[in-house]
Amino acid sequence: LKAGGFTGRVPAPDACGSSQRLGRLVGRRGAGSSAPKVAAMSLAVAKDATPKSSSSTSAGVTWSFKVEPRVEVPRSMAPYFSQPEVHISAENCAKHLGFPGEKELKRYVLPLLRQTDGDRGKEDPIGSHVGALAFKRLVSLCAGKTVAARKLLEEFLVARDRVNLPAKPIPIDGSTPQWPLCPPESVGMDRAPFERLSKYFEWRTRMRHFAGIACGVVRNGVLVYYQDAGFASVESKVKMSGDTLVRLFSMTKCLVAAAFMTYFEDPTQGIDLDDPVAKYIPAFAQSSMSVLPKRGQKENQPVERPITLRQLITHTSGIGYGATLGDPWPPGKGSYYKIYEELCEKTRDGSLHNLEEWCNFLAKIPLKGQPGHFWDYSYSLDVLGRVLEVIAKKPLDIVIEERICGPLKMRDTTFRVPKEKAHRLGAWYKSAEVDGKPNLAHTLEVVDKGGEESGWVGDRASKVLSGGGTVEVPLEIKGGMVSTFNDYLRFLLMIRNFGELDGVRVLKKETVQQMICNHIPAACNGKKTVFVFDKPGVGYSCLGQIQAQHPKQDKGTCSGEYGWGGLAGPAWTIDPRSDLIVLSMTQTAFVLDHEEYLRYAARRAIHQHIYGSVAAPAKATSYSPECFDIVRPTGKVVKDESALDQEFEEEFRATQLTRSKTAKERAILPGARLDRHPSDEVEAELHGQKGSGSDAGIAQDSDTTPAAKRRKSTAIGTDMSPGSKRATHAQAATPQSSTPQAATPSTRLADPSKPEELLFSRVAIRPESESGNVAAAPPMKARVTAVEGDKVEVVTEGCWSTRNVKLGEFSVIDESQFGIPTVRPSDPTEFPAPPKPGASGRS
Repeated sequence: LKAGGFTGRVPAPDACGSSQRLGRLVGRRGAGSSAPKVAAMSLAVAKDATPKSSSSTSAGVTWSFKVEPRVEVPRSMAPYFSQPEVHISAENCAKHLGFPGEKELKRYVLPLLRQTDGDRGKEDPIGSHVGALAFKRLVSLCAGKTVAARKLLEEFLVARDRVNLPAKPIPIDGSTPQWPLCPPESVGMDRAPFERLSKYFEWRTRMRHFAGIACGVVRNGVLVYYQDAGFASVESKVKMSGDTLVRLFSMTKCLVAAAFMTYFEDPTQGIDLDDPVAKYIPAFAQSSMSVLPKRGQKENQPVERPITLRQLITHTSGIGYGATLGDPWPPGKGSYYKIYEELCEKTRDGSLHNLEEWCNFLAKIPLKGQPGHFWDYSYSLDVLGRVLEVIAKKPLDIVIEERICGPLKMRDTTFRVPKEKAHRLGAWYKSAEVDGKPNLAHTLEVVDKGGEESGWVGDRASKVLSGGGTVEVPLEIKGGMVSTFNDYLRFLLMIRNFGELDGVRVLKKETVQQMICNHIPAACNGKKTVFVFDKPGVGYSCLGQIQAQHPKQDKGTCSGEYGWGGLAGPAWTIDPRSDLIVLSMTQTAFVLDHEEYLRYAARRAIHQHIYGSVAAPAKATSYSPECFDIVRPTGKVVKDESALDQEFEEEFRATQLTRSKTAKERAILPGARLDRHPSDEVEAELHGQKGSGSDAGIAQDSDTTPAAKRRKSTAIGTDMSPGSKRATHAQAATPQSSTPQAATPSTRLADPSKPEELLFSRVAIRPESESGNVAAAPPMKARVTAVEGDKVEVVTEGCWSTRNVKLGEFSVIDESQFGIPTVRPSDPTEFPAPPKPGASGRS
């Protein structure tokens, strides 16, 4: 390096191990003066930087990957590469390398390339456009010729901030290429769990639990496992693949929420999550809406406060959901979707021509509860889609294409499949047991035909662009977007990278951080009963469910993981603590357990790489595998196919009996839904109306409420039986105030004596207007990040700037009644104090 005139450290190899950084290769020894040495090293770099292929076979599973499938370049060079093909033109390449033009560059470089490439060099290796790998080679070859190329090479060696780009230009037409595959061992994972899972999924497809599957696992940003098994169309024997078009249904919500946040983070738009929906859709004005009567009431009740954008994106708006696949139609008396019968009928017969008309009709239907009082899976994201249309002044499909799918090169993700792509759209099935015998192969009933006969192709597609995925099901089988495994993985990688992919930034880092937070803080440490679908510890982010730490959380879940699924069978999860992305695509209704198996196999692969094989059950468990005894190797035991199938069958039947449905599954299953969760405010109001004021009376009334019954099933370490003294004491301690909330978020002045309560609180700062009138300026919202005496540091929303304010210059916003919980005797304690010697009571 010194002989070549370079300075700086040589970077370490990539984490993936499938590509060698330029610095390791430039360190080879040359001969002669400085310039020849640089040229010799450049030839070595150019030769070793050529992509190579490698494959290995283990236990019948073939793992193949390409060397140098993606290339890291300094971030300062990323703007040189045009989108969406991710390339640099040969003319610009020559300019940046210090040559007068393209001809002079080729005259110098082509002889050197022929020396390194041999027979391959007879063809012109430099076309009209150059990819990141070719550009990297040209920089190394020209470093001994021009000063500009030498400076670029130094930047390659010393730059720490890098962007990962495709090695070759991505074609502008056709399907999105698959993310490059990498060996699991290179990112600290054992491949044995994946090999067993591959055979298990093949058995599931043979048993027709689902028709076909395309699934994969990403760790540290690289694809370490991919499998496709079964058929996209069983009748036509069309194989499932990463390019198969699948129906997203509720996974459309994630794309709509991300598109909305691109406008929210733009300060010029002036969007506040606490804005009333009526600001964008006048039909949702508070004065024109009503709420269904409570038990004992006969008339619809007025709305206490208007619905806000925050309540739409978190399903706390009070809006409900219509029927799903398998629900009886017409709805019976008392059905939870009875109030949406006319809406569904008008959508089916074509009376509602677009999303605007659909939302205006929805606004006439009474709400199922007061806005902000319940978490209720709903049409809220469909309404948010209409808000997005109003903000952008464009149809929803164009907005998502411009804001999400276009920048991420998700070419097959759309509301309407063109006829030239219809052959890639498989059928949608529903699996059922044969005569109640689970050991026999299931039957697959076609719900929606594939190809041009599908309800997503051409003119058959829904006229109402459903941001929530389902506005016509089950009356018409259509609605929502379609995508592929390769496409949707790019979206999840963008979220994993905090808003960026292939050098293109779609969302700010701070925006993504806000999106993946739990927006229902009640689902923390078991102190509340407001859980998504009554799943302990499950909250809701802008993209779907998120798991909080809870002693009764589902087996196989980890706190911090978030994800969602769809009615047709796709599902995904991102675990930021393990840097995992799990994506599984099927086209079989109501079947989402495959994603759970894939998620657990990925975590087992991480533990097994560290600890070796352990005596843990193959099914999902809440205990990590290192908690079990290590299995000592006793020689390789090869099981025949019949024995392995028998093992899979026993495991599947046992799991079906013991596992509980995840929140993703409860969102799509037909039948009654346990999805209305009252807050403490609602419970206090209920107690104030029914209770006589005495402790015994309050305890007796509150004990019969559904929320109290749910609390008894979720409270840990507390005796909450009806006759328990502790239960009576806890219920008697519940606040009795029933003060109605205002139409705007309530605020309270900061308490100087309790600065610890301010940390991470959401506050409203009222800045001075241009005229000096404080009252005339709109309040600025921010989050408290540090408190020291009377000085408070906040980060403002929108512009995300840091400011220092003093106590008294702001007020604390009570974000919702789901916010800071009050400590009650019934709340469980993580570390209970040990009893004193000689004291009675349980330890």
